[in-house]
Order: sequence, then C-alpha cells, then structure tokens
Amino acid sequence: MHDVIVVGCGAAGLSAALSAAEQGASVGVLERSTKELRGGNTRYTEAFFRMPNETEVSPDFVEKLADSSGGAIDPALLQHSVKPYEQWPPLLRAQPLSDPALIQSFADGVPPTIAWLKSYGLKFIESNPFVTAAVKRISPSGGGEAIVETLAPAADAKGVSFYYETTARSLIQNAKGDVVGINAWTRASGNRQFESRAVILACGSYEGNLEAMIRYVGHNALFTRPVAPGGMYNKGEGVEMALAVGAAPAGQYDAFHAEPIDPRSGRPEANVQMFSYGILVNKLGKRFTDEAPQLSDVCYEEISRAILRQPDGTAYCIYDASIKDVPGYEKAIRTDMPPIRARSIAQLAGELGVDGRALEHTITSYNSSVQDGPFSPLELDGKCTKGIEPPKSNWARRINEKDLLAMPMICSNVFSFGGVKVTPNAQVLNRDGYIIPGLYAAGEVIGLYYGGYVGSTSVLRGLVFGRKAGQDAGRLCAVRV
Repeated sequence: MHDVIVVGCGAAGLSAALSAAEQGASVGVLERSTKELRGGNTRYTEAFFRMPNETEVSPDFVEKLADSSGGAIDPALLQHSVKPYEQWPPLLRAQPLSDPALIQSFADGVPPTIAWLKSYGLKFIESNPFVTAAVKRISPSGGGEAIVETLAPAADAKGVSFYYETTARSLIQNAKGDVVGINAWTRASGNRQFESRAVILACGSYEGNLEAMIRYVGHNALFTRPVAPGGMYNKGEGVEMALAVGAAPAGQYDAFHAEPIDPRSGRPEANVQMFSYGILVNKLGKRFTDEAPQLSDVCYEEISRAILRQPDGTAYCIYDASIKDVPGYEKAIRTDMPPIRARSIAQLAGELGVDGRALEHTITSYNSSVQDGPFSPLELDGKCTKGIEPPKSNWARRINEKDLLAMPMICSNVFSFGGVKVTPNAQVLNRDGYIIPGLYAAGEVIGLYYGGYVGSTSVLRGLVFGRKAGQDAGRLCAVRV
C-alpha cells in the first residue's frame, strides 16, 4: 500500500509524485508506457511557458485565461463569484467555468514552481517558436524531455515506486465515498489493485482515443491525430474514472488545442505555420479562411480548426520562393518532408489532386485582388486583398504562378479540453460542488479551457497543479498517519 498513487508520468504526474514524496509520503506512479517512453506528451514538447522571464507570468496571463474560462452561466448564480471562493454556493463551484480563484492560484503558483524546478537543476532560456508573436516565452533547456529526465530520477531518489506498463482503469471508494485506491491492468500480471490514501489523476485527456474524440468532437475527428507519440497513450481513463465517481465535468469537451501539421511526417509536432505568407486551399481548390487575421501565435489554432472543417480535414498551403524574404521563416516549418514544387498551376493541381480549373481561378483571383503597399513580415502590415471572399488581412503578396510551392496540412490534437473541476489546490469536486475526499487531478485531466487555448500555459498547468496536488495529498496523508 502507498500513501499516494499518481496516475501518469508526464510533467503533472512527476511534479505530483515528487512533491508528495517531499512531504514524506509513500508514493507509487502508474504509467501505461515503458520506462524508455515515459513522459506522455511532455517528453515530446518544447514546453514553452507564457513568461517573459523566470519570475513572472506574462502581463495578460490571468486576463487571457479568464477570457476563455466558460460559457453561458446563469447570472443569478454567477453574481456570487465576487465573494471569496470559500463562500461560493456549492452549485456555483460545480458549474462549467474556470473559477477566478483557480486561475489566480495557477498564476500565483508559477514563479515558485519555476524556482522549485531550478532547485532540481533545470535551466531556462528565452524561446519563441513563432515567426511573429504577441507575448514572450521561456522554456526549459532541453524542452519537455529535460523535465521528464530531471524529475523522474529525483522522484526515484526519494523512494517513489514506478509501475510501468500499468494502466489505471477505475477508482476504488470506501463506504463513505472516499477514494482509497485504483483498479489497474498490468502487462505482467493482469488485473491488480493499488490501495492508497489518496489518488492523483495526471494521465492526460482523450486525444489518443478515437471513440472519445468522435463522441465529443464529431465525425471529422477521424481526420485529426495526436501531435506527438505521447498523446497516443492518452486514452481518457483519468477523466472517465473521475466522472464515474461523480466528478463535476469542466472544460469544453468538444474542443481541443489544435496545431497545423504536415500529415506526411511522423516527426513529433511537424508544424507548418508559415501559412500567413501564402494562401490556404482545400481539396476543392478553394480558399476558405483569412490566412493572416492576426500574428501567428494568436491565430494558428483557429486556422487549424478551419482546416479540420474542410473535406477530409485537409488543406494545402500554397506559396512561392519569396517566403525567403521572411526573417526566420524556417522555424515555422518543422516537418521533415519537402514542399511540393510545380512550374504551373495545372502541374500543381495534378500534384495535389485538386481540380485544375478551380485552383487556377482561386490563385488568379487572389493575385488580382492583392493591394499594393509595403510588406512588413514581422508585424501586422495591413497589406491586404480587396474584392474577394474570404479576404486576407495582412502579408498579402502575389504568388508566382511559375514557381509554386505547397505543403499539405491537417489539424493535430495537442490535448483535449474536456476534464474535471478542481479546487485551487487541485482537489476534485463532485457535481454537487463538494470535494471528493482523496481524489486530485492535474495536467490535462483538469478542465480549464473553453473556446480556445491560451498559448504556452498547458505544461505550466501540469507542473503547477501537479505540485499543488502532491503537496496537499502528501500533507493530508501525513496527518492521517
């Protein structure tokens, strides 16, 4: 028996396990993958943090999270949210919104979490994955893999037990409803019970489960895929087992953090994000969205969603050699596959398998609609189109019809938004608005986002709430002993 069982071995799970062990708790970690592949999505991400430096979050951190914190809530109930969180009616605590107290707890928890990570040897650098960006970012030197390979050995050194190739299936409750363990399946011995005084669910969402994706997102989910191999391990059991014991749902279940990738590539995060400097067409050879409504780190997610709505969830970015005029454009093309090249529209249509007449009309109409004016690739320049739908708002330049390049694109799922509600200390709430004793959640299992993703906050969510869950569960277990 362990004091604390943690499900998952990514940023959230490792933060939880290590923090609980620091409190003197006996900790076991259940991980679906092998030891070599441990880490979930964290192992494959560059782990960008929405921070200008190591000691503070971006100025818009709380504001942006609040803007995407929920949908239509009854104003008669919502008016109580101005009170301290402890005085909220239970029904309000169970509502599908990200509570202001939760968001503030998240923001306040970031700087001490970064300091904690540094105490274990992680180093941080200024980093930016976009050609144009609205906020500054930092990341761990070595990315998410460095997080995994720093925290896992540290947890091991503190006596944390790791159970690999072990999948959590359901929660165990006592007669009072307290969570007191996990039913799991192991490759070595089949079904097994893990008894504990607390359980922390940190095993991702359901981006790796097509059945759940189609159930929540819809039939076009068939045309998306996890952005990295780690997401394939995220089948949604953490969310499902919490809901099965009455946890309050949170986060927008039919939405997910979307990124545009090259479907030909098997490379993790094979992003194609230079679309703002060309045009996007679907399999019918038609444009379908404004390719440059905002800076790339602001608009890429909505454009990815627009791609998913196209036939077969596929689009093609068409551009030409003038892309080389954009400083740093290379970092916006992370696929290991070459662009498709053509010397005429007809040749390109054949290469892409789209209707030649439709593609010719699209490109020639676009070229004739481009307005003159200075091209300023690193800021919104207002160089736009006129007289066509959809418009292009910035960086509109004519495409050389005799020197064409194209990249196929699909919408990838970085992580799904649906999860469960938690307190500011990561304790899971039931649908009546009360804490489920002994149950915590961290990382993607927490439902935090509605509408859209607030960039470079997800790994931080895992680290901050993993640490909070581990600290709280570890303290409670120490008190019970």
